[in-house]
Amino acid sequence: MLICSPDPVFRDHLTRLLDAIGGYRPALSSSPSVALQHALEQPPDLLICSHDPALCDGLTLTASLRGKVWVPVLLAAKTWTPELVKAAVAEGVAAFLTSFPSEAELTHALLEACARLEYEDLLKTKLRESEQRLADRKVIEKAKGILMERDGITEDAAFKLMRSQSMTRRVSMAQLAEELLISMSNQG
Repeated sequence: MLICSPDPVFRDHLTRLLDAIGGYRPALSSSPSVALQHALEQPPDLLICSHDPALCDGLTLTASLRGKVWVPVLLAAKTWTPELVKAAVAEGVAAFLTSFPSEAELTHALLEACARLEYEDLLKTKLRESEQRLADRKVIEKAKGILMERDGITEDAAFKLMRSQSMTRRVSMAQLAEELLISMSNQG
């Protein structure tokens, strides 16, 4: 866990709360650039960052991490405007805090961040699975086309042939299609 804020009182306040909540011992940074370097070298499980554009721009820090490392961010600000909330959500901020949160508020924000992390992990898994199914479908369609051309059969017949061979050999349709494409490229 990493806390980034130029305010030593804020950092101390969060450190005490985190210790009371679960014995967390966070790393501390007074500068977004140092926090960024630390997070890139050794990604923390969580980043709590204050947001004051003049002193510690938490949004810029969050944006700098995006695409490089996945770190759930709790953003603390003195005042929240609709524009700031929209910008924070767009940058992937997991939860919001007031500038000096209570133990209950921090606990709630930690739970929210964990829930968002689990949800994003689920979405990423579903996206990878969808991309794989699409890639598999493309390979199967290409293999069907080769069978149709090579054997002079209909699309339905090519599919039935592939399905039958897939079941007989106990391999997936995509694997069978890959093997067919490889054997055809080696012959041609």
